[in-house]
Amino acid sequence: MHATDPTVFVDGDFDGIDLGDGVTVASPSDDNGPSDAACVVVAAPDAEVCDGVPTVLYTDVPPDAVDRPGRFDAYVRRGDRAALESQVRWLLASGDDAGAGGDVERAAEPRNDREWDRLKRLYEGTTELIAAETVEELYERAIGLTEDILEFDNSSFFHHDDEGFYVVANNDDLVGTGPIAAEMGLLGETYRTKRSFLVDDVRDHPEADPNDPSYRSAVSVPAGDDGVFQAISNEVGAYDETDLALAELLVSYVSETRSRIESEAAVRQSREQTERLHRGATELAAATSLDELFERTVEITDDILEFDISYVGVVEDGDIVPTAISSDAPADGAERVPLDDGGIAAEVYLSGTTDITDDVRDHPEARPVKRMYRAVLSVPIGDVGVFQAAAFTPAAFDERDAELAELLMAHVAVTAERIHAESRLREERDRSTALFEHVSDAAVAYDVEGGALTVRDVNRGFQSAFGYDADDVVGSDLLGRIVPPEPEPVPEPGADETIPELLVATGESYRGEVRRRTDGGVREFILNVVPLSPGEERGAGYAIYTDITERKTRESELERQNERLEEFANIVSHDLRNPLSVARGNLDLARETGEESRFDTAERALEQMEELIDDLLSLARRGQLVDETERVDLGVVARQAWATTDTADAELVTCQSVVVDADEDRLAELLANLFRNAVEHGGRDVRVEVGGVDGGFYVEDDGPGIEPDRRDVVFEPGETTDNGGIGYGLAIVESIAEAHGWTAIVTSGTTGGARFEFRA
Repeated sequence: MHATDPTVFVDGDFDGIDLGDGVTVASPSDDNGPSDAACVVVAAPDAEVCDGVPTVLYTDVPPDAVDRPGRFDAYVRRGDRAALESQVRWLLASGDDAGAGGDVERAAEPRNDREWDRLKRLYEGTTELIAAETVEELYERAIGLTEDILEFDNSSFFHHDDEGFYVVANNDDLVGTGPIAAEMGLLGETYRTKRSFLVDDVRDHPEADPNDPSYRSAVSVPAGDDGVFQAISNEVGAYDETDLALAELLVSYVSETRSRIESEAAVRQSREQTERLHRGATELAAATSLDELFERTVEITDDILEFDISYVGVVEDGDIVPTAISSDAPADGAERVPLDDGGIAAEVYLSGTTDITDDVRDHPEARPVKRMYRAVLSVPIGDVGVFQAAAFTPAAFDERDAELAELLMAHVAVTAERIHAESRLREERDRSTALFEHVSDAAVAYDVEGGALTVRDVNRGFQSAFGYDADDVVGSDLLGRIVPPEPEPVPEPGADETIPELLVATGESYRGEVRRRTDGGVREFILNVVPLSPGEERGAGYAIYTDITERKTRESELERQNERLEEFANIVSHDLRNPLSVARGNLDLARETGEESRFDTAERALEQMEELIDDLLSLARRGQLVDETERVDLGVVARQAWATTDTADAELVTCQSVVVDADEDRLAELLANLFRNAVEHGGRDVRVEVGGVDGGFYVEDDGPGIEPDRRDVVFEPGETTDNGGIGYGLAIVESIAEAHGWTAIVTSGTTGGARFEFRA
């Protein structure tokens, strides 16, 4: 880095922006302030702006909410680091020739040239883009900016799909033109390579294949993963590097805003669809017969899930019998099939597992009634039957379609069971005991009077699940026995706080998750409450409890595993960074000096990375950091770790010969993390000492030390006071120490620095 390099001042942690060689990035902790910089990046819309110094606003605050946006030279949405780096590089390059090595004072002079004016106007125009509410509106506004600001006469945005490219926005009336072959000319090359092109004359470009012989020069920029922006001129050399840079900036704004619009639209559509599905599922509860239930089911799937063909088949006498089918389906769109040879529907019913078939023509068990059917989604409806949706195109269904269909079929299955139960109860009330014995889940028959619940009967499933004998439960107040003393989760405002089992007093049904106390402790259940006479104020009914404790436990364990996986990924990235820096630095020095010894140091660092990767992969598989230990010389290991750590001008002192029982590689990793921590917090010339204590060893430095009130938290993952770190170094140290059976203690060193002691 040279003293004349331009300085970019950033007022916060901006994820380490990379501006290439010849540019210095400074922060508030450095000596120079924003007034000395060639460019400034700020995060707060109300930040002070230095006169004459180009300033970029990098923030989450929407442009329309920024007070006096004209104070800033550029606006970049927080998170779009590529756009930030492009804007800063542009401002440096536009600073009256004050690029790398230029005069900072000259760069601070007002800029009035045409290019600078276009950049400013483009920045101001991006507020129009970000305010767009639809993709069509976004593209229309973007084309307007290409005309008014970039001054391009013929600009187009192209979208790519399976058939090729289509024009989605254009200065002229060409929207919808296509398909254009994906392999065609400069358009296809830009899409395939994801590179921008500036072509002075398309006739001289090896890839260009213009569909109009009058086209001569072009700017072609990739737009996201599925699009391309192009500006075309009939003149040779109509565009320059400034035009390309401005086009890339505009396209980056368009791509980011499009992603935001599409993401918001997808979330909104998904939420609306789910809400409509829940409302439709609630309406199913009003069905009084299975025929009505299944007819409503296909109406909901047609209307809300927007399936081409929906069908419900009910199992009767060993066959799957069509019961309801979409109104638009052909009359013979479904047929009766035997369970023992009924294709996919029979498989799904018998296995109880949802199936997505992308193309029935490739499925060995498929028996499509109509050849036009290609993709099929099949969902079991409990013990009742099967729901199937068919599409006329392959791969029409995805996992979300399956999830929504499963959600609906769960309601259908419950409602079907409720209808069956009501029918049986109306026809033969005296057979309730037999019903109990055939319900596999825990079931209770009870009466409610005056807010008290009295048990009439329980089934064997209840005795097994709850551990209470029927003789002890019948005639008693069940709620006092099974409702836990701790409160249920706080209900949402306006929600009914009545204990669900009591709802039968008003003839209401209920289905939901509850916590109930068994003889073996509190467990999680799905509770179904069924009144004997729905809709009538009768105080009798049934409660069916499905134990889901194991499922909830698995869900919690999966969440913990995901958290551990995220932490593991951060540890990997943290520990690989140091040897990579050593290798890279020595390779650079080797290029400059020609010293072959630098290659040896780089090779050792790469070998350390390889070993670290192997060990961390081993950790991921086995969940342990230490395999075998042996007696090792602490001083030797410390010097080895020091040699492969970027320690700048720091000094290592090994006071005495200390032998410890340890895994040498893991011990070296522990020491390397402590050395790096000392340099990061104590400075480039910090002094680090390694020695022995009673029952272990210590590592201390002469840096600023660690405040007493932080010593209990420094080992926590993510805990750091260094803007450049990720806070996992000391967490790794503690995990390695714990794997060895050592206790790690943080205290003050002899000179006031940080001291880490490790004792068995």
